[in-house]
Amino acid sequence: MVGRRVTGAIVAALLAVMVLGALSSTAGARRDDLPTEQRLPAQGATVADATAGLDVRFTCPAYHPYVYDDVVIGAGEGYHVILARAADVGPDGLLLATNRVETRDALALDGEPGMCTAVPDAAEHGLLPPEPGTWFWQSYRDCATYLCTGGVEVSDVWPVTVTRTVCTAGRAALATARRDLTTARAALKARRTAGRRARVSALGDRIAALLARLRLVDHCSR
Repeated sequence: MVGRRVTGAIVAALLAVMVLGALSSTAGARRDDLPTEQRLPAQGATVADATAGLDVRFTCPAYHPYVYDDVVIGAGEGYHVILARAADVGPDGLLLATNRVETRDALALDGEPGMCTAVPDAAEHGLLPPEPGTWFWQSYRDCATYLCTGGVEVSDVWPVTVTRTVCTAGRAALATARRDLTTARAALKARRTAGRRARVSALGDRIAALLARLRLVDHCSR
């Protein structure tokens, strides 16, 4: 009876170890895969001018998307980067969708093996925080849902503070155009000429275009 109890205890312990081992092996990618890590902007950094976007840098090493497969993907494949207005994350570790400003795929950098940035937008801009303040960014990569929580592996969340953005630059340009229009109208009232009428008209068109860009393209509050 004693031998039976001892044997049963040993079997139970072995099963517990096997279960723990299975859980740990399916918690993320393979142990020989390097994680994704942020590099720039540094944690807590201040970026004075983000009108052309944030120039983010993060590691994107080759990895196995499936823990038991030999397939390896690299050159930025499977990687993404998020910009959000708050640091809150969900159960999968990702910045909450409700706070996200942008989510972009990764672009492998030439001459910098294992390093990526965000794919630029149509205007060749990086991640664009619309307003001054503190924003939060995070890189992550896809992997099999039975290996990773929610099908992703995430980096830490890093804050970055920006002081000049597309919205502040757009508002400054709009204010300048409005001042110029006031001056041009005063000049036209004092003396009506074709050149002065043309300038008033051109400034009116510029103001309309700036307002449309602020509202429709940059999604800025006026």
